[in-house]
Amino acid sequence: MPLRPPTTGPGVDLERIRREQAKPRHARLRIMIAGDPNRPIRTISLPRRLPLVLSLIVGTLALATIVLACGSWKMSGALSGLQRRMFAMVRAADSAALASGDAASGTSAGVFFGGAGPPGGVRLPAGQVGSFVIQLVNTGEELEVKLNVATGELDPASYRQLRHLMRCQRTTAETPIDPRLIGLLYRISQRTRQKIMLVSGFRAPMYSLATLSYHTRGMAADIRIPGMTPLMVRDLAESMGVKGIGYYPVSGFVHVDVRDQLTTWTDYGRDRQDTEGAEHGPQHGEQVGPDPEPEDGAL
Repeated sequence: MPLRPPTTGPGVDLERIRREQAKPRHARLRIMIAGDPNRPIRTISLPRRLPLVLSLIVGTLALATIVLACGSWKMSGALSGLQRRMFAMVRAADSAALASGDAASGTSAGVFFGGAGPPGGVRLPAGQVGSFVIQLVNTGEELEVKLNVATGELDPASYRQLRHLMRCQRTTAETPIDPRLIGLLYRISQRTRQKIMLVSGFRAPMYSLATLSYHTRGMAADIRIPGMTPLMVRDLAESMGVKGIGYYPVSGFVHVDVRDQLTTWTDYGRDRQDTEGAEHGPQHGEQVGPDPEPEDGAL
């Protein structure tokens, strides 16, 4: 009977040790901590696949970031397109309302306030006397302003009352009101068939941070229109060819003035109302039109 070779022994153990040493080994990640020389070094072993797992996590986060960025870019484009369509719808609705008003009155031509008005001006009603209602937001005072549509002149009593209504809210001082501003407010009232809500009219120079502000010269007004958002009022003013337009969506009003150079801006700040004691103008907002005239102030 043949004898089996021994499974254990010095030769067999040596051979097994050699085979084990010949196998490829992946050293594990170790963190050695030697903070105290009186204590032995502490070793923390990390899993061998930890770098791979971390790489997968970082790659996943990077891919998610790219996907979210692309989605945000597409959403921004969609919102811009929606805003443009909304502007077009507002202008179309306004044009349709004017056309229907002209057809109802049976007139094919009209006269603009003060002669040749800006593009988009409204046809004045038949007759010699026109009127619009303006209300001071801070006090609730309301006034019906009457004017001669043929000459553009106001009734003397209406002018005195309007000048008082548009007084400085801090000093009660008054100033002559530019006839072009009165004509602009009249046309806006005629276009909207609503009264003018006056937030701020004249401002005494000592309470204006701007030099030669349009408010201090009786050439500007901050207004609201009942039933219309500030965005709708801004678009209406643009369609009428108003040169100075300040859009205040947070404070909830629109600045209009009768300057000669086109200047428009948007201000997302808070508390810009006259009663809050905060100045407002292009320097406080995002300039979207040409720079104001050098000799003029911010408003």
